[in-house]
Amino acid sequence: MTGGTLPGCGFLEVVEMRHLRVLKTVERTGVRAWLVGDSARMIEMGIEPEVMTLAVDAKDLSSLSDRLDGATVDARGTFPVLRGSVLGAPFRAYSLQGDTIADDLARRDLSIEAIALRSDGGVVDPFGGRRDIRNRVIRLTGDDVELIDRDPLRIVRILRFAAELGMDVFWRTDMDVREFLRCHAERMNAIPAERWGREIISGMKERPWRFISLCDHYGLLPVFLKDLEDLKSVPDGRGRTFFSHVMATLSVIERRLPTHKIMQDEAFILAGLFSRIGTRSLNAGDEGERRRNKALTSSFLSQWNIPAETIRAAQAIIDGYRRFYELRTEEDLCGAVLEHGADAMAAGLDFAGCIARAEGLPHLETLSENRWRLAQVLRRFKAVALQTGGASRFLGGDEVMSLLRLAPGRIIGALLDGLDVAVGTGRVTNRAQAEEWIVSHARSV
Repeated sequence: MTGGTLPGCGFLEVVEMRHLRVLKTVERTGVRAWLVGDSARMIEMGIEPEVMTLAVDAKDLSSLSDRLDGATVDARGTFPVLRGSVLGAPFRAYSLQGDTIADDLARRDLSIEAIALRSDGGVVDPFGGRRDIRNRVIRLTGDDVELIDRDPLRIVRILRFAAELGMDVFWRTDMDVREFLRCHAERMNAIPAERWGREIISGMKERPWRFISLCDHYGLLPVFLKDLEDLKSVPDGRGRTFFSHVMATLSVIERRLPTHKIMQDEAFILAGLFSRIGTRSLNAGDEGERRRNKALTSSFLSQWNIPAETIRAAQAIIDGYRRFYELRTEEDLCGAVLEHGADAMAAGLDFAGCIARAEGLPHLETLSENRWRLAQVLRRFKAVALQTGGASRFLGGDEVMSLLRLAPGRIIGALLDGLDVAVGTGRVTNRAQAEEWIVSHARSV
């Protein structure tokens, strides 16, 4: 959730200074404007939105942009959006969807998103969204069966909001979601995997454990990730199932997200979801299991249209986190940083910690030592940039060739790779030592 919590005593003052003043400024151009969507919902929840979402009674956003300094129209999406800043407050505005604000709100799925705030302080709330916010429930704006029958993915969006906001789901009708899914299995399976992926990634972004728990409660796992559902029948030999291990890991990750900066967070969360897919042993020492896990992870995430870089990062975390349960030398860590990058190593180490806490593994002391050693390696590489004005090495390839009077080739590359390790392990700490190291090692290379 974006934005900062508003202090209770100054809430009305902040509101007056922020969204009401923004609305009044926009309306001075001759159009009517309302604060809508997530922005209105956040204000009602006592949270100040970072970017204000406006609906404006203007069909021509280009004309409106001419009357708002610095505002520009972005026409790349489904409908044009006017982006700009008023009184230092960033905003995005779109034309009313329909003839009136009531028409616009009626197009929204959820009551808590179907609220509009006026410039005079009034509120348009035709579906009781403010009441639902107070009662902490998620409710559709119309008939549950009709709306979900029209777009079954609405179920996932409802669960995403419920997970993110910590609210309960309230069905207006006595609808059995599981029965709906069973009766409409073919329709659910016909939904493109890319659409599933978009909703799943959004749902897991902040509350991965709660979101997957809700999906499990409503019987959605067999629809979008059957291999995860299958883990419920795979015992670990200790009285638990592999599914419980996945959920325990997601629980630890969810608790860390608000308080820890997790590198490659999307790949990190996906690694938690897929870490046990296709495996039948806890240590995953079998090469066949690792290959099966990698193939399944790649297949699902590719179908979900996840970027290839994120898929590789998630697979690298799954493949490499167990290595942190053994004490690693600085030279080993240095080589891994050079091969995979600092962010990937930090993510793998954090993931190993999450797994260890989730499963009660006796590796925390080893992880702590590896974390300290990795920090030393990264500190030394950063020192190079400080000494050289941002360069990644004390000596570049041209400088090494000039120093040794050699042409480009394998020898130069091998020397530079060796110099990187020498820097990362603390044997070389300045340019003079780098030149000395190159000269002394050139003969052996």
